Amino acid sequence: MFGSLVIVFPTPHKGGALLLRHRGHEWTFDPSQELAAERQPTIGYVAFFSDIEHEVAPVISGHRITLTYNLYFDDDGPAVANDTVPEHISPPLTRASNEDAFREAFKSLLANPEFLGDGGTLAFGLRHIYPIKNSLKHVYNALKGSDAVVYQSVRALGFQPVLYLYYEMEDETYSGSRTLKGALIDKMVDFSTMYYYDEVDIAKTVGEKGGIVVDQECWKDNDDGEMPEETVEWATPVATFNRKGSTFATFGNEAVLNVAYGDVCLVVRIGKAGERLAYPRVRVPQKDDEDFCSTDSWPLRDNPI
Repeated sequence: MFGSLVIVFPTPHKGGALLLRHRGHEWTFDPSQELAAERQPTIGYVAFFSDIEHEVAPVISGHRITLTYNLYFDDDGPAVANDTVPEHISPPLTRASNEDAFREAFKSLLANPEFLGDGGTLAFGLRHIYPIKNSLKHVYNALKGSDAVVYQSVRALGFQPVLYLYYEMEDETYSGSRTLKGALIDKMVDFSTMYYYDEVDIAKTVGEKGGIVVDQECWKDNDDGEMPEETVEWATPVATFNRKGSTFATFGNEAVLNVAYGDVCLVVRIGKAGERLAYPRVRVPQKDDEDFCSTDSWPLRDNPI
């Protein structure tokens, strides 16, 4: 189920306005006034996504008669093999009103050589809630609202956006400073089979499961010789309402139950200015690399996505 359709019949009444709220915004649909202004009997209707908070104001007089439909995606959509990104996505039934504006704005950014001049990775925190159980692959065909606008727009420009779970933890470096350490992975991770003693490194665990270790800044002061494979720039902040948790135990003087949380986001990799659709990824430098912060000598590999 992705939304609801409410049909309001033209019965005389006052009050009963439908209030819709989402991420700090509120809209009001008052069918009693809208329908009363029509010269002939007319129905009213409103459709909204399932994660939109909604409320019906009290009916002051008369009778408010409505018919509500629950809206579902078709289960017979294109099949997706394994856990790979689907090559064919069901096209939206209608185009969002802001899709053209977003696409043109994004194209303008790409045309600017100062925007990610050396290429980079953009991440979009999702704005809507999706049913997520054991995989992310079905979410591609369920994207809605601004999430669908971003996905469809960047695909139309030739990029391959990918859904990931993003895990983040605060890490203390050798010098005593603290930084955010994270990792991306395109599949579910079961932490219940992991065993930790005192120190817990969620990002490293995700990396060992096939994920990508990321960070917002260079780890030059990190004493364990690790470096992020990618630096992620958040276009919209990561949200927690598509969060997947997995419990695990740490063992010290006594066992403690912990939870690792992964938040779903949409990632777009962009090439350097002049070669926007060519985005190679670099390998993780080894401990014997002379300069952890220099990427000039790192051998490139093809983008595996």
